[in-house]
Amino acid sequence: MNRTWLSPHLDARYGNSTEEILFTNLSYGTRVVGQEDSWEKLRSVAEGKDLNGDPWMARAKAAFLVRSEGETEWPDFIARLETHLRQFVKKKSGEEPPRATTREELMELLNRAEVVFRETSMPSSYSGPAEHVGPLMHKPERLIDFMFDHTRAFLEYDLEDHSQDLAFGLVEKFFDRPAMKLRYEQQFCIPRTTQLRAQLMVERLKPGSRVLVLGDDDLVGLALVEMTEQLQVDVLELDADLVTFLKAKSDGRFTVLEHNLRHGVPDSMKNCYDAVTTDPPYADDGMRFFLECAKASLKKEEDSRLFLTTFPGLLESPEKFWSDLNDLGLHILQTHKHFSRYIYNNTYRVQHLAALRYLGSPLHPTTELLGFPFLYAHFFECSLESSKA
Repeated sequence: MNRTWLSPHLDARYGNSTEEILFTNLSYGTRVVGQEDSWEKLRSVAEGKDLNGDPWMARAKAAFLVRSEGETEWPDFIARLETHLRQFVKKKSGEEPPRATTREELMELLNRAEVVFRETSMPSSYSGPAEHVGPLMHKPERLIDFMFDHTRAFLEYDLEDHSQDLAFGLVEKFFDRPAMKLRYEQQFCIPRTTQLRAQLMVERLKPGSRVLVLGDDDLVGLALVEMTEQLQVDVLELDADLVTFLKAKSDGRFTVLEHNLRHGVPDSMKNCYDAVTTDPPYADDGMRFFLECAKASLKKEEDSRLFLTTFPGLLESPEKFWSDLNDLGLHILQTHKHFSRYIYNNTYRVQHLAALRYLGSPLHPTTELLGFPFLYAHFFECSLESSKA
């Protein structure tokens, strides 16, 4: 009998009403409507119990919410990607690649398709009025870099991820969170990303350390207090609904303050924290003032740390990000590449595809190359420059 465990990409959210809960595999895009006892059943799997023979669990397995030993099936979009990559290479180069049936073969096919794409199908830069478009339209090679980088990241890290360490308690804590607000540039990471960020921070910090979370739409502050009682956690958050949610979930174990960081951090919070963690906006000014707030909050000590999440390739001005770090005396000690996973919102996907099509990219395999489920970001561990060894 095969052992089973929860998918690392499991999430839960409301369906058409608060009476309906959808359990989802975020990697496959599959979902199952929950029943009254579904939480209890999934919790039992997380605790190592076997529920073979249960009809609802059979549906959960079919939707890849629960994984088993020996499973090799790929998501449907990967099959489409493989087909269109082979067709593209054959059409543009005349060679006919063999069918890819393993992850390694699929990576080789992707590498070959990228070479052909860059030789034959690169989009042209936008030449119309600058005020009508964003910076990626003027440098479409950045979109191509992003497209291949994220496809490759999914194949490398998530296509066959059989991790068995999902903290199901966080999925339960997070599922009824407030809806995402694009006006605040919110983009929620998946529950396991929040879990891994919190775990890494707990490993790095001394017991009793004070931690400040600058904007907590990823619920890292909540995860930190769930995982350990050895850290003191404060949160500054602009979204009033999220502040209410965090306060209700915290049971008084950490401090949450509604605050707009454009006013800086309160004086009482300056030079107070052993660690600051933040996932700033991608616009130039948003990134800058978040970094300024982080530096202002940190103790001026050798072991003070900034845990920063971003993906430089999608920033408004990547070069400014690096210069801002330098100007503010923030030194990168370690980079965890493709550490964070966010749902690739269909609004963004359509915008990226429309931009590439407008600038001359072929419909196929561009559509399939933008089929990955996650936006990835790096996780940077930084110190103050003056404390660098």
